[in-house]
Amino acid sequence: MSLYRVLSFLVSFCLINFIISINVHVVTGHRLVHQESLLLHLKESLKFKAAKSKKLVHWNESDSCCQWKGVSCNKGHVIGLDLSEEFIIGGLHNSSPFNLHYLQSLNLAYNVFGSLIPSEIKKLKHLEHLNLSNAGFYGLILKDISYLK
Repeated sequence: MSLYRVLSFLVSFCLINFIISINVHVVTGHRLVHQESLLLHLKESLKFKAAKSKKLVHWNESDSCCQWKGVSCNKGHVIGLDLSEEFIIGGLHNSSPFNLHYLQSLNLAYNVFGSLIPSEIKKLKHLEHLNLSNAGFYGLILKDISYLK
């Protein structure tokens, strides 16, 4: 094999890898933008005491949602949401968190939701950890929760 062929192969290989990495970055970025939008919509819909908030109050559009306190990401997906002790008052009035299809962990503990456990929780097919301790939910525990991971 000539040096020309070896160099040509290496350049082609590097170029293909570069193009693939750009495509992966663009797709991953698009997924995060959508998930970030869902999280910002959730924040806008919640009633919480901003003066006592340590997480929600810092969520904004200037940072990637993966950098926000209470949000965990992996491979371009939001996989964890910790809204514990955020002084949230009232129910979850929109379905934004339940459209985070890769969510594995949801912590709503130590808030005052004062509502039924949202039935939309059944949408979270990857959910492995759910903490509703002292969150102010009432009523029966949904049988759908038992079908989650």
